[in-house]
Amino acid sequence: MAEQIGSLLDKTINKAGISEQVSAAVVCDQFNRIVQEVIGDKIKSKVKAMYVKNKTLTIAVLSSVVGQEIKLHEQEILEQLSKKVGEQKVERLRFLV
Repeated sequence: MAEQIGSLLDKTINKAGISEQVSAAVVCDQFNRIVQEVIGDKIKSKVKAMYVKNKTLTIAVLSSVVGQEIKLHEQEILEQLSKKVGEQKVERLRFLV
């Protein structure tokens, strides 16, 4: 009668009513990894995913130049994000400088 830990974790998250917050945290973590893969280490310390609201991922960037660099790769980043976390979680990026 043993259950797998993943199943227990999913049940606990759903019971606590925090599945959206956990999903958003996963999206932010994956975004940070994808940016490093797509653009490289030079951007990694200058950008951070903050939160997801209404299918918009808000990102803090160090400067408008960094925001423009990410904007150039936005479609590729969104495609990879959809593959890793599922469709319809994020449709657009919003930048905070």
